[in-house]
Amino acid sequence: MSQYPAQRRRPSLTPWIILVAWVAFIWGHSFIAGPDSSAESHRFLQLFYRACYHFGLDGNPYVARLIADPDLTHYLVRKGAHFSEYFVLGILTFNALRLTFANPILGMLALGAIWVSIPSIDEYIQRFIPQRSGQLSDVLLDMCGFACSFVLCLLFAGLARLIRGPRY
Repeated sequence: MSQYPAQRRRPSLTPWIILVAWVAFIWGHSFIAGPDSSAESHRFLQLFYRACYHFGLDGNPYVARLIADPDLTHYLVRKGAHFSEYFVLGILTFNALRLTFANPILGMLALGAIWVSIPSIDEYIQRFIPQRSGQLSDVLLDMCGFACSFVLCLLFAGLARLIRGPRY
């Protein structure tokens, strides 16, 4: 047995670099003007329609309704993009915080700051972009995507701890 106390390994910056890169990706999409952003969503819609026809999903009444109402589909794609971007952000944040903060209070403060500020800044940016608008409903949707993934990460981490047993 060593006479020196076990030293904590210095946390890696890699999770934070990945997190910052993802935030840059999100905010980068906020700087896209309205028509260009809409065109990007339209390209995704075309892929969705092709996949539905290819796999025979157009016979499903729910999918058929989406195909018949492109405005509804476009709306759902845009809101789904908000949710999924922030779902990924929640996973990346969980990983970065887990590897950084031993003090749970500091971790919770960092979590709160990330959870509220990043979607708020995202929508604030859009207020200054031609034919875009910042919407409180989008901030709330972003926060829901983030919270869903963060809670899932907590549940999986707790489940892993139960299966693996305590670490010493």
